[in-house]
Amino acid sequence: MINEMNGIDESGTWHDAIARFTEVPVSSAEATRPNIFRIAGFPRRETVSSNVLAYFFDPAEDHCLKDMMLKALLRTIHKEDMDVSDVSVSTEVSTDKNNRIDILLDLPELSIVIENKVDSGLNNDLADYRSWAAKHSGNEAIVVVLHPFPFDNFALADHLSAQGLVVEQDLFDVLYDDLFRNALGMLGEYSLDANPRAVDLLQQFIDNYSPERKQKKMNNTSTDIVQFVSQANGIEQQLVNVRKSFENYTEAVHSKLQTIHKDLISQWTEESPVNGKSVTLANNWEWPTPKRHKPFDNQYYAQSFKLENPGSGDMGRVITCEFFLNIEFNDGYVSSDPEYGSFNTIWYKAYWGGYGTKQKPEVRITKPYHQILDVKLEDSNEDIKNAVEAAVERTLKTCWNI
Repeated sequence: MINEMNGIDESGTWHDAIARFTEVPVSSAEATRPNIFRIAGFPRRETVSSNVLAYFFDPAEDHCLKDMMLKALLRTIHKEDMDVSDVSVSTEVSTDKNNRIDILLDLPELSIVIENKVDSGLNNDLADYRSWAAKHSGNEAIVVVLHPFPFDNFALADHLSAQGLVVEQDLFDVLYDDLFRNALGMLGEYSLDANPRAVDLLQQFIDNYSPERKQKKMNNTSTDIVQFVSQANGIEQQLVNVRKSFENYTEAVHSKLQTIHKDLISQWTEESPVNGKSVTLANNWEWPTPKRHKPFDNQYYAQSFKLENPGSGDMGRVITCEFFLNIEFNDGYVSSDPEYGSFNTIWYKAYWGGYGTKQKPEVRITKPYHQILDVKLEDSNEDIKNAVEAAVERTLKTCWNI
């Protein structure tokens, strides 16, 4: 099918090169370890990071690591002798000036304000944080600025946010990896009584937020790439060609769907999909445009028809019929899961409402939701148009008894 659409020669040696490639087991295993922060979709969310840190800083929480993380922090700022017999942990605490403290640790003799910076710049009234914490607790108060990477182009002591505070006295600059290094160094003595799930969560948190570990994974990936290049020596041009061929293929698919879509729009402007009486084309759209910057990335192309039944007296009764394919390269293989689609397969689905309506696409019509159109992408435009019209007609007859 690729040959028929684009004249791409599949007999080249790049297939053999990919098949021969062997990953480095040690580096690959660590890089692909499941991580709840990436899976959940917030690998760099600052509030998530603060909540997890607060959980581990609190000795009373069910992680059963007791005061390990708190002592790791105190060791990092050289205050190991502080009493941690009674600790209160709070997040998102408002000062009298309505500034928000990310994490507040109240110890018997010391209050620690933690300003957690994951990606954003430093622009906070740290002196207000410290004075409010001191007034609130009646104890000495300090501010810790916790962040993954060293600040660029400035020293904390010279920053506007640090005015009124003295570094290493009531203001401390702490890198994530310094905290993690101290915590991991103490884990052995605490792990016997610890909750195993909490220890795993801590490891995942460190994997996700540690620049040192991310650099290590990048170095490991670089080793894999070097190994692949050495194994593919002599056929580099073929590898470049297949990447370009895949890009050309997806562009050709996109162009073909656009042509079919425009032909149907033109036809339905004069006559609706079902005898021109009960259903009219209300709107149409395409989503999204090709991702040219990532030719091997997931690429979703859809041509959709939004139809309404003006004779029903209910203008909210809108149906969307969507015809799509999703091309996904996954470790050299093309996905064929019905949720995505594959080469030469066109999928369709129908749902109440959709774009620009009150209804949400979750109100499904087709069962199963994703269905295979009874033509192939390599078939003629006319055959594909006929199959699309038939699918739309089936859907409307099912819903509106047309």
